[in-house]
Amino acid sequence: MEQPPPEAVPVPRLDVRVRNVGGTLTVAWGESVFELSETAGFLWKRVDGRRSLRELALLLAGEYAVDAETALRDTAETMTALADGGLVRLR
Repeated sequence: MEQPPPEAVPVPRLDVRVRNVGGTLTVAWGESVFELSETAGFLWKRVDGRRSLRELALLLAGEYAVDAETALRDTAETMTALADGGLVRLR
């Protein structure tokens, strides 16, 4: 999947399994399993079907003191990977 626009809104699947084991967040659906990095976990916890990639990126930038452009690129890459795995849908 190509990089989505900043206005795209990730919508999580309702049947995704989420586990936090020893501080590592793992999300799974079907055969797709992702062990999320700290920043990907931060984003996952804020995906609510209302916030756009740009809004999520601004939250990420504020939390981790990175510039907005880097945060948006990282957010788009993370959500694209989760969409490719079937864990979120981008609308």
